[in-house]
Amino acid sequence: MVQSMTGFGRSEGNCGGATCRIEVRSVNHRYCDVSVRLPDELARLEQGIRNAIMHKFSRGKFDVSIVQKDAALKEGSLGLKSTTIKQYHVMLRELSKAFNVNFSIRNDIGLSDMVALKNLLTISTADFSNQEIDEPVMKILNKSLEELKKMRLKEGNTIYRDLKRRIGKIESMAKRIERHIPVVVRDMKKRYISRIMELSETPLSDMKRLYQEIAIMVERMDVTEEVVRINSHVAQLKDKLEEGGVVGRTLDFLVQEINREINTIAAKASDVKISQLVVEIKSEVERIREQVQNIE
Repeated sequence: MVQSMTGFGRSEGNCGGATCRIEVRSVNHRYCDVSVRLPDELARLEQGIRNAIMHKFSRGKFDVSIVQKDAALKEGSLGLKSTTIKQYHVMLRELSKAFNVNFSIRNDIGLSDMVALKNLLTISTADFSNQEIDEPVMKILNKSLEELKKMRLKEGNTIYRDLKRRIGKIESMAKRIERHIPVVVRDMKKRYISRIMELSETPLSDMKRLYQEIAIMVERMDVTEEVVRINSHVAQLKDKLEEGGVVGRTLDFLVQEINREINTIAAKASDVKISQLVVEIKSEVERIREQVQNIE
């Protein structure tokens, strides 16, 4: 199966008394580029996280974030910042004097007012500096990566079906060009000979050399070789698509080769029907090229 480079994975789990949430996003990129955002206490895991991603994926730009969603409040996990509270108390008294407001802090400032002030409480959360949580964190990461992979495969399957349909259309149109080539060559010879006969008074028996030149000219305008190469590239596209795995770059190369052959046909062909088919093929090739950019 082919795999898209776009996806998202999220997982949560317990890490030393706290719920740890890990999110991984990926978008298109030529290589495997990993960006990790971690709490400072988990900086030691950055390389391990990079290795885990690069082991599972070959291409894409990955953004990883790890956050402590909440913490289990155990006995003794809450505390008051006594020094800060005293500083607030002094500040309120100074404010009352500065603005000539006569009130008793004891009577007029309630508990809810004090709690509304910042930095009065301390909350003891999980200790991320403890290396015992490394294994749980990596397990959560692997679950997120599996979710990411499922999404990439699901989108890849959608792209796969679209590519098969478009490749089939190119294959069909290339066969129509191939069947039409002998007709084009025959008509071109007749047209050139007829026109030359109209303009020349040379006897037919003396025009052997001229006929040879016409044959060479018509042969140069024959697009059979280009069609054969297109058929070969299309066959390889189909094989690689069925093969699956990391095929994005190979598919991109084959699409470029098909486009090159189509451009050559467009330059050589002087037939309306072939020209119309060339336009249709170029349209499908461009859509395939855009889709291939999304494949790992």
